[in-house]
Amino acid sequence: MDPSDFEILDLIPQRPPMTMIDALITADEKSARGQLYILESNLFIDNGILAEPGLIEFIAQTAAAYTGYKNKTTNKEVSEGYIGAIKNLVIYELPKVNSFIQSEIVVENEIVGYTIIAGRVYQNEQLLAECEMRILGK
Repeated sequence: MDPSDFEILDLIPQRPPMTMIDALITADEKSARGQLYILESNLFIDNGILAEPGLIEFIAQTAAAYTGYKNKTTNKEVSEGYIGAIKNLVIYELPKVNSFIQSEIVVENEIVGYTIIAGRVYQNEQLLAECEMRILGK
């Protein structure tokens, strides 16, 4: 089964207006890629720019969609998760409204209910942001 076979709302627990991912493009055993088209109506828009929390939430929701995809393909329910910590966050540039951005997450470790990921956001191959995120699964 391919991630694009699923509607994004079937993979994540978030609901509008807090949905920060349009599609899960790829997923394998340890990584995934997502896509978002930035609309003016996005909660994190400030003067025509997607603010820093929007990039962070995009990474987190890519991880949520990845987990939801893994759960759906093994006939489990989509579960909630919470950002437990963010380390080494670097924002290089903020994207504008009416543009596409892509995310990439790589699962680095899973221990004691936490999933540790490396997350990145790109626009046309240019790195916009990166961080390590610890996500507590429910």
